[in-house]
Amino acid sequence: MDAAVGTAFMLSVTRPHYAALGGGGFMIFCPQTSPEEKKKPCTALDFRETAPKAAHPNLYISEGKANTKLAQNGALASATPGIPAGLLEALARHGSLSRQKVLSKPIQIALQGFPFTSHEEVAAYSRWSAMNPEAKKQFGCKNNLPCPPGTIIKQRDLAQVLKYIARDGRRGFYEGEVARKIIRGLRDDHGILTLEDLREYKPQWRDPIITNFQGQELILMPPPSSGGIILTQLLKFASFAEDEGNFKLGFGSVPSLHAIIHGMSLAFADRAHFLGDPDFIKTDWKRLLEESYLKKRWKNFDSKKAKLPEKAGELEVNEPQHTTHLSVIDRHGNAVSMTLTVNNNYGSGFIPPGTGVVMNDEMDDFSAQPGTPNQFGLTGDQANAIESKKRPLSSMTPVILRDQNGEVRVVIGAAGGPRIVTSVFLSLVNRLSFRMSLQDALAAPRIHHQWVPQQVNLERFGFPYETRESLTQLGYTIHEVTSLAKVHALEKLQDGRVTGAADPRGEGASVAE
Repeated sequence: MDAAVGTAFMLSVTRPHYAALGGGGFMIFCPQTSPEEKKKPCTALDFRETAPKAAHPNLYISEGKANTKLAQNGALASATPGIPAGLLEALARHGSLSRQKVLSKPIQIALQGFPFTSHEEVAAYSRWSAMNPEAKKQFGCKNNLPCPPGTIIKQRDLAQVLKYIARDGRRGFYEGEVARKIIRGLRDDHGILTLEDLREYKPQWRDPIITNFQGQELILMPPPSSGGIILTQLLKFASFAEDEGNFKLGFGSVPSLHAIIHGMSLAFADRAHFLGDPDFIKTDWKRLLEESYLKKRWKNFDSKKAKLPEKAGELEVNEPQHTTHLSVIDRHGNAVSMTLTVNNNYGSGFIPPGTGVVMNDEMDDFSAQPGTPNQFGLTGDQANAIESKKRPLSSMTPVILRDQNGEVRVVIGAAGGPRIVTSVFLSLVNRLSFRMSLQDALAAPRIHHQWVPQQVNLERFGFPYETRESLTQLGYTIHEVTSLAKVHALEKLQDGRVTGAADPRGEGASVAE
């Protein structure tokens, strides 16, 4: 846990475009289990951002229509940050080092500076027009444009914030001078966050979703992450497809792609209708994982043609690539799977003066208006409508796989909005069903379907012309994209060695302890 928390705080310094203190995240933790012990339970930590107390369903409605730009750019787009509180909570419960020790290196690098990367430059250009003057001052150079790669970026204000956190814990961020500066900056630019919102923020420990696939136990995030539910559904649909012989021609075959696409459309239809913050909605989401329900959903699969669902399943009712994931397995066998985000590149593009903290634009992950798509093209229903203190639905999907003895085998997760869950799913199917190596499983070409819009996103140059034509003839609309998400994973081999795989689509690396 010390390594995971220390890495996350360091990313808030060196990768502020997707892992700043002003964001939120999810974490799965599985403790070491020795052969003589019973399997120890894993835990799930939800430090997702929460809507301001003053938020309401019509916050972004103007003349009867949703103005989603207000939920994506500037001070009004920010929800209450969860990263500082979440990391400190995890360290206090499962760590062994002090805050001061864990934060010493991030503080040092914030003061000394780090070299701006080409990824950060591209991300800055994509958001430059939305950034406030403080953000442009922090990441800009000559001619008021983003700094070129190699520029040393020093963040003295952020270093001071980290010093307050090291000294005072969560009070160093959520109360006192730092909190006042955050709120003053946001309120001066029409934001609605308050000191009370910061002071009352609390991360939530939740019971993880536990499912099985190919003899492995998967530990997944529950809502407000949609990832655990969608991934469980996708793996069940994959099992149905495999039992029916749709995978017998192997990876990339038209029958396997057809079945996978159909499963994706079913799962995302349910996501749009049923899922939201479990503390606010009445849907019994556990029923979405029942075998009888999923078999009923799968019944309309037609191997001869595309039959996308018109709506979600029937139940009686009583989160671009602007995220990051890190996987950790220590020498003792403890494991952490953690995904962090500020939503868009550089979040809302807003830094409250004097803080160095890049604020999120997580309010865009709510349904500003039922049926209106957000920046990722996702639509939602009343379950994910804006409410005071509510957590928005997310696609982040941190996962840990354990064998039947309780020993951690794979730690995996991804960045990439709604493409996170489908990319993690494809990587697991590649590894466990198609028996690829971990690196090959991550590098293999990907597809993505999220029900709305009704098109298959398919990585350009990843599939032959004949495959694309066959999918078109089945009735699918094909949309070629450069890449789909970025997955990072670790695997513990049978001889005890740990191997790491970073997605070749983006930056990342594996490092030995």
